[in-house]
Amino acid sequence: MRQAIGVVFGSPSPEHDVSVITGHQVMDALDPRKYDVVPIYMDFEGRFYTDPSMFDVAVFRPYPRKRTEVVFSWGQSGPRLIGLGGKLEIRIDCVIPAMHGAFGEDGKIQALLETIGIPFIGFSSLHSAIAMRKDLTKDLAANEGVKVLPQAVISRSAYAKAKSASEFLSGNLSYPVIVKPCSLGSSIGVGIAENEDELAMLVENVLYLDENALVEPKVDNLVEYNVSVINAGGEVLFSAIEEPKSSAALLDFKQKYQSGGTKGMDVPSEGMLSLTRTINPDIPKEKTETIYKYAEAIFLRLGGKGAPRFDFLCNSKTGEIWFNEINTLPGSFAHFLWERAKKPLLFPELLGHLIDEGLTRAVKEFDDPVPVDARLLPRG
Repeated sequence: MRQAIGVVFGSPSPEHDVSVITGHQVMDALDPRKYDVVPIYMDFEGRFYTDPSMFDVAVFRPYPRKRTEVVFSWGQSGPRLIGLGGKLEIRIDCVIPAMHGAFGEDGKIQALLETIGIPFIGFSSLHSAIAMRKDLTKDLAANEGVKVLPQAVISRSAYAKAKSASEFLSGNLSYPVIVKPCSLGSSIGVGIAENEDELAMLVENVLYLDENALVEPKVDNLVEYNVSVINAGGEVLFSAIEEPKSSAALLDFKQKYQSGGTKGMDVPSEGMLSLTRTINPDIPKEKTETIYKYAEAIFLRLGGKGAPRFDFLCNSKTGEIWFNEINTLPGSFAHFLWERAKKPLLFPELLGHLIDEGLTRAVKEFDDPVPVDARLLPRG
């Protein structure tokens, strides 16, 4: 029997549209000889829908009109989707969250699936939530011996009491600085501040979007390196290293996602692949080993599951490397990097590996979870 794989996409997120595109790329790449694919759309209000017509991305304007509302549940046959009203029931063996940013990468959908007992690919809800907070991930990385840039975190409540934005800059932070949200995906809200007025404007803009703003020094002679990681039977494998190139100092969200592809995925007309980049750049062996060492340390500390992509910043003149951020699924569906890895994986193979890994998760427990000596209520 083929495994039933639910692909969840959409969501009440600024990255709704790109998540719909990502979901369709995933569904197209899943091997039909092994999997029965179930499209599951999450709308702007956080409700789930399915319909066979959803295999066609053209029906999304921005949401599909033909749809049946469903909820995740557990039936006699195990995990399932059931339609409201009880007229629809679809078996689900494993779920692929294909949502960028909030609701997909931040642990919310993972927590829902964990509560019900439905296997899914990628990070756990806890590790997803940590990884979504750029500041917390950097703190965790630093504890693992990974070099990170100094940072200041500005909360809404703290900023409301502040006399100026500059008072948050310590001795190791001086202009120019990078300002970005702590918890949003992509490059939404990111900017460079050259002075206090620009800092205040950017912080206020970020705090409108997110609870916390992150301020970091601007790296001179900046070169970026990205690498994805998986756990293959206890052995950590690395994708090809990517060196993004752009004439712009900083990419905004629209430039990333509406100029020819999505984040790391080969899709028609929208995304990162329209930008020039170097795959497996000619860099010193010790620099490559540092990137691998840093990525592996953070990956294992965050559970060692999925195929996260790690982004690093480098000063090309000094050679210094700092961990920047982690993109959990689906941001790391960078199959073109895995196709160029030392041990190449095609996109269907990568998804197959992640599904096999997801199916090893513990599913719903039916035994009484309360220890005998902690039972305060009668049984039977």
